[in-house]
Amino acid sequence: MRSKNFSIIFISIILYISSVITFAQNNFTPVDSTKQVPSFIQDFESGYNTGIKIVTAPLSFDTKDWVITGAVLTTTTLAYLLDKSNREFWARNQSKSLDKITKVGEFYGEIKNAAIFSGTIYLGGKIIGSKEFSVTGRMLFEGLFFAGLTTTLIKSFSGRSRPYTNDGYNHFKLFQTNNDFTSFPSGHTTVAFTLSSILSNRINNTYVSIGLYALAATTVMQRMYSDNHWLSDTILGAGIGYFIGKAVVMFDDDADNTGIKVNPCFLPNGIGLNFAYIL
Repeated sequence: MRSKNFSIIFISIILYISSVITFAQNNFTPVDSTKQVPSFIQDFESGYNTGIKIVTAPLSFDTKDWVITGAVLTTTTLAYLLDKSNREFWARNQSKSLDKITKVGEFYGEIKNAAIFSGTIYLGGKIIGSKEFSVTGRMLFEGLFFAGLTTTLIKSFSGRSRPYTNDGYNHFKLFQTNNDFTSFPSGHTTVAFTLSSILSNRINNTYVSIGLYALAATTVMQRMYSDNHWLSDTILGAGIGYFIGKAVVMFDDDADNTGIKVNPCFLPNGIGLNFAYIL
């Protein structure tokens, strides 16, 4: 029943976003009318080019990049030392209130929901002729693909047991496809931070960014609260999603495209958000 209710809510959100996008398009005149919505072939080429740049990026890392990489790995290692006590903490703090809050995080981190949302933005941009929305949707797909691929490869290679198996936080069986042994890193967390990272960069609004990362944080909490992941799983998953999201925005063929602006607006039936693309 809960799943059905969340599905209804999600569909309603998608429909509302679509209506607001249409409203914004009808009430905003771009300065540069020559900007063309990329074709599907151009989108594919952009995804390919972005992938090549992401894969080869470490070859041109500077000191700052390596420091950031080291910081993520160090934080993951420190979290690993806290995995056991952190699991015990969440086991002691189960409640009906947290059950409801964490359901939101679980929903936000589901890959199928992320794909539907990204597809709505992507195809919506094609339909209304907005390059900015179309490119944003494309970036979301690129980010989900490359971050998801990275996480899946590490999961299968490391073969870490999930907490609920009670094998212990230091139990690894290399080269696994069994879901019980694909704990490290967290896929849901990767999805959540990929979405939040890309949308935050594209929308470029402080308050929206806070909301997006708060959503991603509830996903982190849910994965530990539900005993599906260890703390260190979520830390690395968040790092992968965040930085690959940043890389996609930087390396995409339309990286110079400045994105989307969000402002409050008054609609006939209430207050909403006005999405406008910035030239």
